[in-house]
Amino acid sequence: MTQELPDTHQTHWQLAAIQLSGWTSLPILATSILILQQNSFLGAIFTLIVGNAILWFIRLGIIAMAHEKRQSTLDISKAYLGNVGGYVISIFLLLSTYAWYLTQTTSASDTLTHLLSIHEDPKIDQFTQVSVLIGILSAFLCMQGITLLRRLSSFCFPILILLFLMILFTLPKASPSSNTNPLSLSGLGLVLATNLGITSDLPTFFRHSKSWETSIKALTIVQVFNLAIAICSLYFGAIIHDGFEIDDGQVLSLQSSTLRASLLIFVFLSVICANVANVYSASVGWEILAPKALVGQKEYLILGLSLTTLFILFAKLVPTQFLLEWTDCALVNLSLVLILGYILLRLSNNHPTKSEQRIYLFSWVLASFLNLLQLANFLPNSLSNFALSLIAVALPITLFKLSQKIFSVG
Repeated sequence: MTQELPDTHQTHWQLAAIQLSGWTSLPILATSILILQQNSFLGAIFTLIVGNAILWFIRLGIIAMAHEKRQSTLDISKAYLGNVGGYVISIFLLLSTYAWYLTQTTSASDTLTHLLSIHEDPKIDQFTQVSVLIGILSAFLCMQGITLLRRLSSFCFPILILLFLMILFTLPKASPSSNTNPLSLSGLGLVLATNLGITSDLPTFFRHSKSWETSIKALTIVQVFNLAIAICSLYFGAIIHDGFEIDDGQVLSLQSSTLRASLLIFVFLSVICANVANVYSASVGWEILAPKALVGQKEYLILGLSLTTLFILFAKLVPTQFLLEWTDCALVNLSLVLILGYILLRLSNNHPTKSEQRIYLFSWVLASFLNLLQLANFLPNSLSNFALSLIAVALPITLFKLSQKIFSVG
């Protein structure tokens, strides 16, 4: 590692607060509403319970891979995908961070701009004003890396929970249980696909854990809270559409100052916490690519300001949804490669060879490329992105292992 790892005695509540203060809760909230669109209310709850239980086991394995040596996501990526793979993943982490930063800041700025309803000269671009404010605050709160992120998340998390409950109790009283969708596990793949991308980033944050027992407690708290947030979010369909977008027209029509104020503060704090966590996640990639003079405390400020500048310049030009969907698919593929590699390591008790590292990297590239083609409509959508990823990752690795056995026997 390029520098000594700071803040390695985080408690389970501190670790959990970092994950829950916008980093994992925003995707959970959006996913719940999408699941309810294809499932009954009870079926959606059952799907969320099963999905979070599976995620707990998968995430525990991902964290276990990196715990002993306190490795980041990039460290374990290099161990399984090789040095070349490490450089590829480091570039990709920066791209993924930009995609999430762009999406979250755009959605938050749109929502805040409409909910504030400040009357100014029409020539003044309020969206850019709010975006710059969010970007600058995020950049300066990144300056001390994990230490300030821990303090920020620990401070904001109780406030966000209180605001979430206030929003829930002031929403329209329409019940989501009245839909006529069948009871099923429909949406389970969506739960896994949406959250496996975030899962690949967990080692970067959990390497700061006080102990292995602390990590287990923190992960359990994260999943329990995520499940509670997901179930409560089933009632948010009245004010949320298109994933992360809040229907500000619907909120304003309710004429509830409590709902409006709660949403304003909730969105603002969530996006700040999420952006700061995003920058810290990307910093492990920056540390490999950047000159040593630009690594250290200053790297977080550089990353934060760079992302804000790129957002201002390209927010209206970049196909946000396409970029986010593809980078999320590629992060899911990384999780699948690491999980499969770890299982094979435990079975053979041998670290990946150079040949195995190359096949792991090939599997990740293949799956990500196929996802890109499918999202661009060059491949049919008969298979979901997640199913395609699973096949594209598992098939080359399985064939490689079978060929090794055949040649070793021969």
